[in-house]
Order: sequence, then C-alpha cells, then structure tokens
Amino acid sequence: MTQLVQLQGIKDKLEEAGYSVFAISNDPVEILQDFAAKHDITFPILSDSDSAVIKAFGIMNQLIRPDEGQSMRWYGIAYPGTYYVDANMRVTDKDFHQHHARRASGSLVLARALGRETEIHTEAESVDVSERINVTVGLSEPKLQLEVISQLLVDIEIPEGMHAYASGAPEQFSCLTVEVGGDGIRIGDVSWPASEPMNTLGIEEEVPVYTGRIRVSVPITVTSDVIRLGHEIPDSLQVSVALSFQICDEYECFLPESIEATLNCALARLVEPEGLSTYADRVEALEAETGKPVR
Repeated sequence: MTQLVQLQGIKDKLEEAGYSVFAISNDPVEILQDFAAKHDITFPILSDSDSAVIKAFGIMNQLIRPDEGQSMRWYGIAYPGTYYVDANMRVTDKDFHQHHARRASGSLVLARALGRETEIHTEAESVDVSERINVTVGLSEPKLQLEVISQLLVDIEIPEGMHAYASGAPEQFSCLTVEVGGDGIRIGDVSWPASEPMNTLGIEEEVPVYTGRIRVSVPITVTSDVIRLGHEIPDSLQVSVALSFQICDEYECFLPESIEATLNCALARLVEPEGLSTYADRVEALEAETGKPVR
C-alpha cells in the first residue's frame, strides 16, 4: 500500500513524460476503494482478489504458504515490483523483489522510467569541502521507510585539470572508494560511473581515472532492527559515509586523503493497515506466552 502512495506522488511527472500509472493488488474492491479515497489515489487500481492475473503473470509470491498471515491477506500477493511498458504494450524493463515487504522508492521508479539521474533531496544532504574536492552526500528521499529501497547519493567535484584514480589503477595509486555504515540498515553494492583512460605520470599504459563531476550511488534500506510494523519508531538514524581518494594533476600526485560525513536520516512509518498496532501487540503477547511463532 505504501508504494501506491509513492506512485501517486510521482504520477504527474510520469504523465508529463507520456506514461500512465496502473497498479494491481489481491485486495478486494471495497478495501482498495477505501484506501484510494483516504490517500487521494487517482490512478486505476485493479482488484485481483483471487490472484488470477497475478498467477498468470507468474509473479505470485510462492514463499508465503496458504496458512500464513491469513488475517493480513498475505497469501496470494504478488512479489513487489514494477513493469515498465512502452506505447506498444511491450515490457521494456522490470524491477521485482523477492521479499514481500521490499520495494523501490517512488524517486527510484521515476528515475528508472525516465532514464534520469536521481536527485538529492534538499532536506537530506550534507556538504563537505576539502582542499582538493567538493563532496555532497544526500538521500533520494526526504525520509527513509521500512524496506523501501532508497539511494544514498555522493556527488564528487574534482577540480579542472585534476583526476582521481578509479578501480583498476596500479597499486601505487590510492583509488577512489566510498564506504557506508550504520545500525539497522542494509547497504547494496556501490554503483560507480564509467571511468576514462588516461596516460599519466610516467605510466606507459593507460589507467582508469575520474575527472570533473561524478555521481556515486549506494542502495540503502532500513530494516526491522530499527522500524517495526505496528510500533512507534525513532525520529531518525545516523549513517556514516567515508570517502577515500588521491588527487593528481599532470605533474604530481598529492597525498591520499579521507573525508568522513555523518548523515542524519529522518524516518517515516509505512502506510499501515488499521488495527495493525493492536494486532502486533496481541501477536507478541501470544508468542511470549506460548513460545511459538503465530502465523
């Protein structure tokens, strides 16, 4: 349900680019109508209450058993994800996740659909300046949510006439690296831009380098170690970012440097079903009493 709200938030921009937004759910019509009214959802949502369409597409979550989470209608749900379809109704791209609660944020769906770079949200950024480079660290969203995949974005500005070494450069050079850490978060693989070859400093072969402005992105997801459905959540969490680099010009290489930044990331609840808090409390009490998990 949270993703429906996020899709509504990017609907206008998608429609400006020629896209239409549709969604499918195994919830009955009455529930979807009520949800759409409460959250101002204006795009079509298909009720697939018997999961016939979901099964036909081969995206029904096979990891959830028929007896599992019956009161929450878990059985019959689709793997969370998005199809991107062109004007000829051909699927040009898709993005699905195995975990039933994991999904891409609205800003990532928008960037993927339009083939654009994700923007850093101004409410979630930190700027650092060293003697050699400027670094901006931020998030693709104003707030992080449970199992919603966002991006931690690192923009690096290398002065004109200088370069930093990319992965694959000879061992005598310190390559540009980014490390992200924090409690209660899941970090994905760092995505680097393409480097460019350069002849430099007496090295007979070309070495990979970065010049100008580059963007490094890191998938970041808050886990249930920090946010639990049906419970109060903290206001924020801290994420550490460490950037190591060595800057060179055509005459010399400066000593390796490091920049460390701490990003204070605001947190937000998912759109939770009514009564979930009471349900969660009852489940925990029953599990504590019986020593057995409650389905």
